[in-house]
Amino acid sequence: MKKLIITLVAFCFSIATFAAKNSVQFNAMISKSSKKKVEKFIKKQPGIISIKTDMKMGLVTVVFDDSKTNVNAISGAFRSAGVFASAIGENCANKPGGCLNNAPKTTNTMR
Repeated sequence: MKKLIITLVAFCFSIATFAAKNSVQFNAMISKSSKKKVEKFIKKQPGIISIKTDMKMGLVTVVFDDSKTNVNAISGAFRSAGVFASAIGENCANKPGGCLNNAPKTTNTMR
């Protein structure tokens, strides 16, 4: 009986832990020389579990605890690190010129 209770408690804890994890991919312009510095800075933010950078594709995958942080906070952390990054699938309709991953929906009038 004791083993059953311990197993059930461990199972419930693992489900709660798993449910809080979320991931997001960013298109990011990170140079080779600043990759480690940026990754270290992002990992220090509350709720960040892991970060993986694919330099060839220009993608950064961030796994985070959605009860402690969100996509907007992570985007802000990239800005604080001096990196332009936009979440894949982000609505870029209100951004002049659009995002890296989406075509702009407004005309870029900057010349």
